[in-house]
Amino acid sequence: MKSFPFLCLLFAFFFAACSPLAEIHLGALQHFNRGNDFLSQRLYKQAIHEYQSAIALEEGQEAYHYNLGLAYFNLLLYEQAQDAYQRALDLNPKLAEAWYNLSLVYNKLDQPDEAYMAYEKYQTLNRIKAQAQKKVVQPKPQVLSGPGLPPNGAERAPRR
Repeated sequence: MKSFPFLCLLFAFFFAACSPLAEIHLGALQHFNRGNDFLSQRLYKQAIHEYQSAIALEEGQEAYHYNLGLAYFNLLLYEQAQDAYQRALDLNPKLAEAWYNLSLVYNKLDQPDEAYMAYEKYQTLNRIKAQAQKKVVQPKPQVLSGPGLPPNGAERAPRR
């Protein structure tokens, strides 16, 4: 029972230390969501501002960088879009959509070799994803047994 006050104190310190991080995360998400709202309304400059604010709070989220790239691309700011997509890919190299959009950026920047390589990476990731989905085993329906039902795996006797 003597350890109870110590545990309470430890618990209080733990939550006090974690709450600023949680607040930063929530603040970043709020900026990100506002950016998404602006993006859907085609208010790209406002979206960029919100995504940059989210990134300033929480740098390591590939979705923030990816959506920033979308806003830049729609404003025809291809170099900035390239940087944003590349940062998203640095954080998650398996983000197929970023590879696809990066190929579009390279095409707009008249860099056909880079566009081809980025598109090939996109295609490869999609093939891997499709193969993985094929390998997912669907569970077999379970045959029930009980009163009035045949035992598992047995056929029902014909009715007379």
